Order: sequence, then structure tokens, then C-alpha cells
Amino acid sequence: MLLPLEYHFPDNAISAKRLDKMLASGYFRTGNYLMRTRVLFFNNEILNTLHIRIQLMQHEFPKNTQKVLRKNKERFRYQIQPIHISIEKELLYKEHRKRFKGNASPNLSTYLFDNLNKNIFNTYEINIYDGQRLVGFSFFDVGANSMASIIGIFDQDYASYSIGIYTMLLEIEYSKSMGLKYYYPGYVAYEPSQFNYKLRLANAFDFYDWHSKRWSSFEKKDQKVRVNDLFRQKMEIAKKWLEAFKIPYIELFYPYFYMGSMYVKSDCVKGVYNLLIQDFDIPGLYYTVEFHPEKMEIIISGVTIHKYKFEEQINLNESYDEKTWKRVLLYIHPQIVIKNELELYAAYMYLQNLFKQHLPATPLPEEE
Repeated sequence: MLLPLEYHFPDNAISAKRLDKMLASGYFRTGNYLMRTRVLFFNNEILNTLHIRIQLMQHEFPKNTQKVLRKNKERFRYQIQPIHISIEKELLYKEHRKRFKGNASPNLSTYLFDNLNKNIFNTYEINIYDGQRLVGFSFFDVGANSMASIIGIFDQDYASYSIGIYTMLLEIEYSKSMGLKYYYPGYVAYEPSQFNYKLRLANAFDFYDWHSKRWSSFEKKDQKVRVNDLFRQKMEIAKKWLEAFKIPYIELFYPYFYMGSMYVKSDCVKGVYNLLIQDFDIPGLYYTVEFHPEKMEIIISGVTIHKYKFEEQINLNESYDEKTWKRVLLYIHPQIVIKNELELYAAYMYLQNLFKQHLPATPLPEEE
């Protein structure tokens, strides 16, 4: 199973040992839950993500970060304490979220605690001050032998001081002083991204290999197939099968794939991409071919548009454009696994006959 995103929703507080185990399995904390991110849709682009960690016993600060540590310790004072959300922090976060496109959490409390109004993690903070002015802060969770960085925020007036990197360097220093074994900065991407600044933190990293489910040296990352690349490879195979029988289709990106991971037992579509077959004419019913990341197989199935309770009707003409689905999709069973072009064609004919049974009968002509 290689779901693009994978969620774990704890029932109660996360113990230190439990946090260690989840982090070691490639999870990271966001809100009051944990997730594994193999493929991420961020700022309108798809990223192949890599979860990374630093082995603290072997860690040495790179020369450029030693300079950041030295200069900022001379320039600012810092304080480490249990988490405390203040108005100052909320205001800095409000400015910080403007840097990102899409749906960022409206405030820190929502970002960290969702709607539970309680923290189920052992969370601390580092505050950076210029005199009495708070110019940056970060939050991190502490386990029995590991530390996980959660978020770093800084005043844009102090951008030239690399405050975001500085708080992470202080986190590493603090984790070493506690005798911890691992530091988890979160994830980076194969592609150039806003997350890759974390690679400045160390000369050596481990990455979590989704295929072997083990941590490996970062230098070996290119020996593994990237998850999104695997999805695309499977879609190229499916295209050839459709083209073998001249079945018309268009390829569409499905940006709501995360819902299929969040609601695993639901009928939400799980694939990142699908091929929409063009020669069916039942309104509101679509026939798609996709690589199903839970089944790890190419499937063909019927899908329909999810209708929200507040909607009186759905405008089917706005379901998708030339490249992207614009609505959440739900599977209509059966989902048929296909392994070659002959199986695809047989399943295609079967679904065509099956669903056309639901078309209204053609009215008889009136007698003169």
C-alpha cells in the first residue's frame, strides 16, 4: 500500500515511547494527529516527499550553520520552555501564513490542536527575543529518544538573520544536551521546494524508504522509485491499454486524493491521476481508469460527484476542466482490477452494459 497520504488519529495522549515509534515509522505530527506524506499537493504542484532524520550521535553542524548559531547567539537571547500560545505568537503566525498559497490554518491553536483545544503531545517551544521583542519561535515534540520539529515562525523584519534555521539549530543543540538519539525535521522534497531548507541542518541524513519501510542513507534516495513517479508510470501503462482498443479518454489530475487517505473506509476516490473514458452518456456517472494506491493495482470503475448537504443541485458542466477534477469523487462499485489490455476491454464492456441498465427506457412512439 502506497497511499499518497496516510493518517493516524490517536484516541488519547501520545506517550514518549509511542511518539518514538510513530516517528521511526515515517510519521510526523500535524495538528492533533500524525501523518505520512509520500506525495504532496502544495502551492499547486505535486511533490515527491522524503521524510528525513538526523542521527544525533554522528551530527556535526555544517560550517555555514555554525556561523548562524554564533552570530545569532551574540545578537539575540532565547528561552526554552513548555508550549504557551500568546497573542504575540498568534500575530507573528498571521503574517507567516501569508507566505503560502492554499488553505493554511487560520491560527496557531487550530494548527496545533485542531478543534480539540488540548495538546496530546509533549510539546516545547523556543522563543527568540531582540530585547523584549519576540522575533521568532518554534515548537517541537519530545519523545523518549527523539525530538520532532513542528513549526518555526519568524518576524519578516528579521528575515536576513535566518531565524527559522536558527530555532532548528537550537532544537538540535537542546536534543543533544538531553542525550536523545534522533532529530526529525519533517520532510523535504525531491523537487526544489520551500521545505528543502532543512537540508542545511546537517551534512548527513537518513530518509525513510516507503518501499522497504526502513531508514536509509540519504545518498541512496535516487536508487528508489519516487512514489509519484510510480503513479505516473502505472498511468502510462493504462493509457497503452486504452489506446490498444481505441477507447477515447482524457487524463485528469485529482487534487482531492487526500480525502481517500483521510477517510479510508469511505468511497472517496484514492488515486492521484485517472483516465476519464469519453464515450459514456449517463449524466453524473463517469468511468475512470486509475492506479489504486491501496490495492496497488490498476482499476476501472464508475465514479460520481460527491454532493454536499448544502447543495440543492450539482452543475455537472463544472465537474472538471481540461486538466483537473474540480469536485470530490466517490466510487460506484464494482471496482475491477485489470492486469492487461484484454482485461481492461472486458471490464469496460461489462461496466458499460451494467450501468446502462440504469438509463430510462426509450419511450414508445405515439400512435397516429
